Amino acid sequence: QGFLLANNNVTGTIPSEIGRLKKLTKLNLRNNNFRGSIPTEIGLVTLLTTIDLRGNALEGPIPSEIGSLTNLREIRLEGNKLTGTIPFQVKLLQRLAILTFDDTVVGSIPKDIKTLHPCRLCNGQSYHMVPPAADKEIYHENGTFQIDSFNCAMLLEQTQDPDQLISANACEFIGGNCVVCGSGPFQDGPPS
Repeated sequence: QGFLLANNNVTGTIPSEIGRLKKLTKLNLRNNNFRGSIPTEIGLVTLLTTIDLRGNALEGPIPSEIGSLTNLREIRLEGNKLTGTIPFQVKLLQRLAILTFDDTVVGSIPKDIKTLHPCRLCNGQSYHMVPPAADKEIYHENGTFQIDSFNCAMLLEQTQDPDQLISANACEFIGGNCVVCGSGPFQDGPPS
């Protein structure tokens, strides 16, 4: 069951009573005007697979209690005023595939989790893509419901879109298999 209240200009705080919604699987409160902190009681909603709180005015740390939500696949928190570090417990969520947050939150995340943080290739220097005939490398990652496969061109396209999520593993694959750092016959990537 989902509680979907996105884009409704709702104001106030997220009540601690949210912890009573035991059958809730999706919580989508994005793009409203919620303030205050994320209640620790959210950790009691153990069936949650998705938490989408982006685009509000939430403050404070990410509660460590989120780490008890073992079914969680996606946490979207960007566009808030959250601070602190990513709780260690969140990093241990085995099903988590997407975690987004702003630069005011610090900490490392496992390399297989997709995030909005940019894929920085060749330490910011220019690069060019391997010739298309050599682009036989295929990158596989676990998608939401299946294994997704990408070739180099598809992955590089994702790195150019700031709204695309990409994992550190995918970024490393691109750097090791898809591009050659330095100037070459084509200049496909930064700097411009």
